Amino acid sequence: MTWQENWQKWSVASKDDAALQQEMTELSDEKTKREQFYRYLEFGTGGMRGELGCGTNRMNKYMIRWVTSGVAAHITEQGRQADGVAIAYDSRHFSAEFALEAARVLGAAGIKVYLSDALRPTPELSFVVRKWRAAAGIVITASHNPAEYNGFKVYGADGCQMTLDVADKITAYLTGISDLFAIPVAAELALIEDGLLVRIGAEADAAYLEQVRAVTQNPNLTKEHGAKLAIVYTPLHGTGGPLVTQSLAQAGFTNVRVVAEQAIPDGAFPTVTSPNPENHAAFTMAIEASHDADILMATDPDADRIGVAVKNEQGTYPILTGNQLGALLLHYLVTQPNLPENSVLIKTIVTSDLGEKIAQKYGVKTYNTLTGFKFIGEKIAEWETSGEATFLFGYEESYGYLVEPFVRDKDAIQAALLTAEVALSFQLQGKTLYEGLQTIYDEFGYHEESLHTITAKGEEGIARIRTIMQTMREKTIDGVISKEDYKSGLQTNYQTTTEHKITLPKSDVLKFHLTDGAWFCIRPSGTEPKCKIYFSCVGETGEEARGRLQNLEKLVLAEIDTI
Repeated sequence: MTWQENWQKWSVASKDDAALQQEMTELSDEKTKREQFYRYLEFGTGGMRGELGCGTNRMNKYMIRWVTSGVAAHITEQGRQADGVAIAYDSRHFSAEFALEAARVLGAAGIKVYLSDALRPTPELSFVVRKWRAAAGIVITASHNPAEYNGFKVYGADGCQMTLDVADKITAYLTGISDLFAIPVAAELALIEDGLLVRIGAEADAAYLEQVRAVTQNPNLTKEHGAKLAIVYTPLHGTGGPLVTQSLAQAGFTNVRVVAEQAIPDGAFPTVTSPNPENHAAFTMAIEASHDADILMATDPDADRIGVAVKNEQGTYPILTGNQLGALLLHYLVTQPNLPENSVLIKTIVTSDLGEKIAQKYGVKTYNTLTGFKFIGEKIAEWETSGEATFLFGYEESYGYLVEPFVRDKDAIQAALLTAEVALSFQLQGKTLYEGLQTIYDEFGYHEESLHTITAKGEEGIARIRTIMQTMREKTIDGVISKEDYKSGLQTNYQTTTEHKITLPKSDVLKFHLTDGAWFCIRPSGTEPKCKIYFSCVGETGEEARGRLQNLEKLVLAEIDTI
C-alpha cells in the first residue's frame, strides 16, 4: 500500500475522531505526510517504538490497538485468556492513555487485564508478570528516548521480553490486519463490571520491595553503616523515585537526597535535553545539588537503566560508563564469601572484556549474548530448568544490570541498591568508588570504551544504515585479524583463513578484532533510527588505553565516512 493510500484511509477515519482530524489537517507538507504514512512501525523483540503523531509510522492510539491485537491473537492461540496480561506505563506523553487502549483491545478479546493504577517501572512489570502468573506483560514506554517518542514493550509469561519466535508469530498476525480502525475495543467500565479489568497498585510495590532485599549482600553492614553514605538521586521525571528510595531506605541507606525538580513525573522532561543517564548532561542538576555527596545516581524514565557519578580526589564527579559500573558490581559479587558453585556471568557481545577477566580470576564462567536483555533472560530460564549453571550477574554496556532474577529484565532499582553497598564497602576501606575502580584497573588492565552513534531518520536514513552495514561486511581494514558476522552466522579468522559457525541467533551485527586485543562492533539499533559503533581498547595505563582508543576511532570512522 502506498503512502497516499494510507493517508486516504486515515483521512476517512478521521471524520469520526476530532483530535485525529485536527492533527491531519496540520500536515500540509507532502514530505512530512510521506514520512508518517509510508510504512508501518516495525515490531520486533524490542516491541515497537516511534515518534508520537498520526499515521502508521508514528505512535498513536490506533497503532497501539493494532499491535495489541497481535498480542491478543497470540494469547488466544495459547488458550491463556484467563491468565491475563499485566500492563504498566511510564510518565511519557499519552502513556496512561495508550495503556488503557491496550487494555480495551485485550478485554474485547476476552482476555483479563491487570492494569497498573499509576505509573510504574519496567522491572516491576516484569516482576508482576511472574508474581501474578500472567500470560504476558506490556509496558508503554520509550525507555531513555527523547520526549517526542513513546513505545510498546511485550513480555512473556517468564517476565522476559518476548523471544524471536513469538515476535515472528505476532508480526505474521499483524500483517494480516487490513483495517486499523475496525479493531474491536471494549468500554472500560464494562470490562471492570465483567471482571476483565483489575487495577494493581500498592500490593505490587510491597511484594517487589520484599523481594529486592535479596540484592543486598551484607545486610548487617548496610543497616549499621548505610547512613554514612551520602547519596543524591534523580529519577529524571520518570518512574524510579518511589521504589529506588524505598529500597535504599529499607536496606539502611537513609542519607538520600532526591533532586526535587526532577522527582516530578513529566513526559516533557523539562529539565533535560534527553532523559538518558548515559548522557552526562542528565546529571547537571544532580551535580549542582551534590553538596559533597559520595555518589550520584540517575535512572531513566522507566527505571530499567541507571547512571552513576562518583566523587574523585579533586572533589568533582566523573560519570561512570556502563562498562565501569558493571565491572565494579561484578567484582564485589565475585569477592563475596560463599560464591555459588558453577556461577556464570552473562554479558552482551558489545560489553567490555573487563568483566570476563574479573570473572575468570574467581572461577566464574562468562556467557556472551547478543544485545538485548531478553537474551540474558532466556539463559537464566534455561539454566533454572537444566541446572547447568547458576546465574550470578547480567549486564550490558548501555547501563543495564540484573542481580536477582526475580526480575527478567535490566533493573535500575536493583542496581542502585547494589551500587550503594559497593560504594559503602569502599568507603569503610577509606576509598571512594572512583578509587575502587582504579584498583580494578591496576589488576586487570586499563580498559577504555566508547560509542559513536550515526542518527539517520526517515526512509533515506534507513537506506543509509543498510548501505553502511553491507559495505563494512566487504571492507578490508588494517589491523583486523578476525570478523564475526552475526547475520551470516560465521566467524572468519584472516590469519588462519578459517571460518567457524557462531552459535548465537542471527542478527545484523558485525564485530572486528584487532591484533592488540582491541575490537569494534557495528549494529543498527533495534529501537531507534540509529547505527551504533562500539569501540574497546586495553592498555597497561589509562593514557595508553585512551591513545589506542582514539586511534581506533579515527581509523574506523574514516572508513565509514567514505560510504
